[in-house]
Amino acid sequence: MEDDLELRPSTEVKSIFHIYEKHKCHKSITPILDPTLERRSGPTIKEQKATRKEKRERQDAGLPSVEPDDNAFFLHRPYLAFHVPPRVLYTGSSKHTAQPAILIHEGCFWTEYKLQLLPSITGILDPRGVAPWRHNGGDKKALKHDDHKLKGYKVRPWRLWGEAGKDYVRSVKNIRKTGEGQDPDVITTTNGKSEEPATADEVVYLRWKNPLSRHTRCYQFQYAGIEFFWKGTGSVKESRTCGVLLRFNHLKLVTRLRGTEEKKEERIEVCLGVYTSSVASSKNGTLEFFDAVILRLVDDHALDVLARSEHAEKEDGQESAGIPQMKKSRLYQVFVATAMCMIKSEKEKRHTLLDLLVNVAEGGAGG
Repeated sequence: MEDDLELRPSTEVKSIFHIYEKHKCHKSITPILDPTLERRSGPTIKEQKATRKEKRERQDAGLPSVEPDDNAFFLHRPYLAFHVPPRVLYTGSSKHTAQPAILIHEGCFWTEYKLQLLPSITGILDPRGVAPWRHNGGDKKALKHDDHKLKGYKVRPWRLWGEAGKDYVRSVKNIRKTGEGQDPDVITTTNGKSEEPATADEVVYLRWKNPLSRHTRCYQFQYAGIEFFWKGTGSVKESRTCGVLLRFNHLKLVTRLRGTEEKKEERIEVCLGVYTSSVASSKNGTLEFFDAVILRLVDDHALDVLARSEHAEKEDGQESAGIPQMKKSRLYQVFVATAMCMIKSEKEKRHTLLDLLVNVAEGGAGG
């Protein structure tokens, strides 16, 4: 863990996202604070019933179950029996109203995460939350040779309880039974040519840098030619009771830039965001990004990552003009995706270590 004397820019423009456990298979990353999920014990039974009632009323009225929010993110973990499909980061508040942005593939023992950045086309994922068979890039050897290819999943004639896309699987079974409609597992052809499967636009790797060193809480990734790090920090804390127990849970996002002409060999570390863990049972924590700092980094070193026709000019020294475009960029999505990977891996490593210590203690007591 590293202690920074000054971590949070006091006057900078920043974005705050609250990470809530909405269900076992998904997380909500939203700028909107939910008081019922902020409590240590989580929402009461009465509040849970009221939430379910509101969702049913919205669905009966033909509205999305969750209020759409373009500034939010949504992390979904699809479940298919006997398969381990990648998690999906959506830009929006719900996978039913949002656009899939990144597929997250997990490596063994938290050493590596592969992020496939999806193109902005419709139908690249089916209602199960996975790539359909028509977008399958090939066998294991072909997928390993080309990281941009996607792994597709067929629709089975059966499903186990809890699998994603129940209504979708039923509709496909009905299509196969009646012969009316297009089977998603049958690759269509046009003028004798098969449909080309979709591929990822870019691939980013998040890697555990030094597992056996003194600085084990450090993950590294590169994007747009810039090197970034997620690592532990002791400069933020959970202020509520027992928050001191989370001192090894907090993280920060930094990049290292070259120094001035006089000191080219030196590396200046710039903090771009922080993650503060929470003691609330239904909340992972709070994610903060220093938008003004990120925008200056993009302007100086990676202007091409912004998907806009004209660069927003800054007037009177204000940088807020380009922040909305920057928050819609792939770079921002990669920041959120890597943060979720880091949070998950650190939590699993802590639980694994605690289980190991408990087993050792029980074995010693038994001896």
